[in-house]
Amino acid sequence: MSKIMKIFFSPSQTTKQVVEQVASNFKKESETYDLLNFNSKKEFSKEDIAIVGMPIFAGRLPKSGRDRLAKFKGNDTKAIAIANYGNAQVKDALLELVELLKENGFDVIAAATTVSHHSIFDGVAVGRPDSEDIKKINEFAEKCIEKIESGESLTSEIPGNSQYIPYKQLPFIISCDDAICSFCYDCVSICPEQAIPDDDPVNTDLDLCSRCTACINICPEDARKFSGEAFETKKPAFEQANSERREPEFYL
Repeated sequence: MSKIMKIFFSPSQTTKQVVEQVASNFKKESETYDLLNFNSKKEFSKEDIAIVGMPIFAGRLPKSGRDRLAKFKGNDTKAIAIANYGNAQVKDALLELVELLKENGFDVIAAATTVSHHSIFDGVAVGRPDSEDIKKINEFAEKCIEKIESGESLTSEIPGNSQYIPYKQLPFIISCDDAICSFCYDCVSICPEQAIPDDDPVNTDLDLCSRCTACINICPEDARKFSGEAFETKKPAFEQANSERREPEFYL
């Protein structure tokens, strides 16, 4: 009997939300692999169905998420590839995800780019995915189910360039207000880059930090945030440039 494998790298939890929405349409037993916490090899069977969601960081898959996903191997395992982004740019990320899954033995039957509230610039795509997004995601999931039942694979061309754009390190500072930090160390345990010292959660090694926002999202005191001149200068311009609504795209 087939199982749904929910696989995602979701520092701000929005990619997880999209994967779970797709999975809810299958009405099957499921397993969850959260790549923020799971960093081991895993092999899947031909009977499994993998729903794989990754966020887009400046037109690429996040390096840590990609490295962890690369440890997952399929055996002609059906897969649905989802690249989730904050209404800004897709560039090569979806193609990168589809190609990685195919290289690792997955039979990609469908792919999508979906839109969620931007994880860094909070004035972009507020409230997304909204009810209209959810409706489209559910319709996509139903088409995926039909494709799996028919045995068909992905036929649509995925946009992007296989010579992926280089990774880019954002110059933004992540600061922590030590006056309200409760020293719970949740940020230390969640950080995929090990950029927050075990003995000093107030500090962040910005050379290691990927600005993924996991530490900001998990902080129970809202003590962590983006700050500094580069961030404050970029924020209004970025939010203005990406204010026009973009829609999810689906490939079957």
